[in-house]
Amino acid sequence: MNLTKQLTVFILTLLFQVMVVAQSDTPARNNKPQQKVRLDSARQVSGSQLKQDSLLVNTGDTDSASLVIDSTVTDSFRSSIPVVAVKTNDTSTYAKYLTHPYLPLSAKPMFMISDFRETRTLDDLFYLLMGVLLLLAFIRSVFPRYFKNLFVLFFQTSLRQKQTRDQLLQDNLGSVFANLLFIVSTSIYGALIIRHREWLDYPFWHVIFFGAGLLAIVYFGKFLFLQFAGWVFNSREAAMNYTFTVFLVNKVLGISLVPFLFLMAFSTSSLREVAFTISVGLTGVLLLYRYVVSFANIRNTLKVNALHFFLYLCAVEILPLLVLYKLMADYIGGRF
Repeated sequence: MNLTKQLTVFILTLLFQVMVVAQSDTPARNNKPQQKVRLDSARQVSGSQLKQDSLLVNTGDTDSASLVIDSTVTDSFRSSIPVVAVKTNDTSTYAKYLTHPYLPLSAKPMFMISDFRETRTLDDLFYLLMGVLLLLAFIRSVFPRYFKNLFVLFFQTSLRQKQTRDQLLQDNLGSVFANLLFIVSTSIYGALIIRHREWLDYPFWHVIFFGAGLLAIVYFGKFLFLQFAGWVFNSREAAMNYTFTVFLVNKVLGISLVPFLFLMAFSTSSLREVAFTISVGLTGVLLLYRYVVSFANIRNTLKVNALHFFLYLCAVEILPLLVLYKLMADYIGGRF
């Protein structure tokens, strides 16, 4: 107990001494000497510098001559400046759209009836010509010997024509397909010419079917007529030779017109005219060749002269064409 009391008294004594020392140190800190800030006298602004310079003050003695302005100089200067009219854009209303050239809202109304515009494509014609090309490839692949002998006989001399002709006559199925190619290609060729020349107002497909049927009827009738004439006049061999020559040239013509069909169907107008001219010239040469060869064969067999053959051409070849022309011009509405 005595020890505890002694420790307590010792601690209290220390605390008392610390408090006394702290109170005695506080005035010493607050009584520090204050430093006075003095202004440098050299930096003081003198009153003479604050005065305004008398030279800058307007004394009122302005030269009156400097105020006089020459009117001629002023007018010429102003007249040289171009006057530009400022256009104000009306952004608050829609008045500018009322005078637009593509929106004639203030123009006089017009009454007009327009037909329905039909889009014209060449897809059907393309597939048709591909069918013609497929028929030609079929004849070339299935009947290669007949296809070769067809052109060999066309350019062959008369010494070996009989042998090659007999080979062609034996292949009747190839002859049927070749005649079919002639009818199809010739009818399409005529329909293309009629459409580009605007000779008829009929649809393109109707012209093709009409032309194919007409060619089939004409040449079938010609075949029957020649066979009948050969039987009546007892000259079947001459009639057979002439019929063979006619259909031979027709088959070559049908094959030769196939490339011109593509040119006349899908080329430009200038190239189409060139193809038309060449094809017409080729057709004329083949027809002339047919008549010359036919007359040579008939003259050797029947002993006829050129006048009789010319009368035959007028009655059988030219007259049907004139009848067809008259029919198309008067009853179908053709323009030639």
